[in-house]
Amino acid sequence: MPIYEYLCTKCGTEFELRRPFSESDKLATCPKCNSEAQKMLSNFASKTGSYLQSPSKPFRKGTAEN
Repeated sequence: MPIYEYLCTKCGTEFELRRPFSESDKLATCPKCNSEAQKMLSNFASKTGSYLQSPSKPFRKGTAEN
């Protein structure tokens, strides 16, 4: 199941919920103040070890040269 990130519109608490795809658009309730929370746009992560490279930082290749 995917993990979705939410931000409470009242108290500003950020939290995560693990939900099935079929419930991804359902409203979430803040665990701190019980107010409505908005789903946040999150970065994608995978188990392959790949990551996004910042354009301002070059890739590291192998080990450091002496």
